[in-house]
Amino acid sequence: MKYPRLIINETKFKNNVKVAIDICKKNNIDVLAVTKGFCGNRRMAELYSECGIKYFGDSRLENFDVYSDIEGHKQLLRIPSIFEIQDVVKKCDSSLNGDLNVIQKISKYCLNQNLKPHKIVLMVDLGDRREGVLPEETLYTVDQIINLKGVELIGLGCNFGCYGARIPSDEAMQIFVDLKHKIEQKYNIKLSHMSGGNSLSLHLVWENRMPKEINFLRMGFAMIFGTEDMYRKTIKGMFRDAFRCQAEVIEVDYKSSLPVGKCGIDAFGHKPYFEDIGDIKRIIVGIGKLDTMFDAMIPIDKDLKILGGSTDHLIINANDSKHNYKVGDIINFDLDWGSLLYLFNSKYVEKIFEK
Repeated sequence: MKYPRLIINETKFKNNVKVAIDICKKNNIDVLAVTKGFCGNRRMAELYSECGIKYFGDSRLENFDVYSDIEGHKQLLRIPSIFEIQDVVKKCDSSLNGDLNVIQKISKYCLNQNLKPHKIVLMVDLGDRREGVLPEETLYTVDQIINLKGVELIGLGCNFGCYGARIPSDEAMQIFVDLKHKIEQKYNIKLSHMSGGNSLSLHLVWENRMPKEINFLRMGFAMIFGTEDMYRKTIKGMFRDAFRCQAEVIEVDYKSSLPVGKCGIDAFGHKPYFEDIGDIKRIIVGIGKLDTMFDAMIPIDKDLKILGGSTDHLIINANDSKHNYKVGDIINFDLDWGSLLYLFNSKYVEKIFEK
């Protein structure tokens, strides 16, 4: 067997997806499944499709190539660069955009190539301060977009949590839907795609606070981890452990907790801090920062404490563990977003799908 490995339980993941679909369906909301966390893994897109997902979103155009033959609407979630416009139009049915200059260039390309208008979801910044136009700039921006022949404005989008860690509020969502009504009234058009955020917005749905105008949520985190972003508690009917990591113990020894000698900087340019707690049982596990994010790795053995590591090694304090770990033993980890993303992206990590 090869380690480290990422274990994906298909049954638990598909259950989570179906639960999310059911929660949203009761409120007339479609789930746009985010695939970017899987870094172009085709089987994950297939699992979404098997659950009935018809809308897919990713932030990397290359990932769409992997499942281009899977039926469904494909949406680019990251504002495209100028050099990506040709591929965006070719590979995606729609894209999230927040910069008028980019939208103008998309329109120009479509016109020059005699292509049908590309569908645009205009992002509105409701406080998280990542992408999007400010609410007070939205009508002006829409006014410019409406006059472009190579694009079609199909809706508005918003985002929370990813940069500024802002939580969606009733006030912010009301501003959002008010903009929809103003645009529709002024231009006599119908905005059919109102994307009310990501997994962080899911609590508004089951608390019956999501405005009826919202008909899409871009979701990945909640379905992957079975938890809602705001409370980080397991969602009723979902599994928290659909994904886990396994890594092999490659060294066990007793050493001082405090390194010896004058402290400089580590391999990543940081000056580390160590607490002197005497000699400890140190386990070295065969996985490193090249493969995962240590801060988002949670040993299932709660008595293990991650100390840190380097490019290729994860170092653990096993002093308090009831298990007598030896070389060759396998340690299991629960995951969070950062570790999952890195693990899927690492070619050195085996991906194992189990039923």
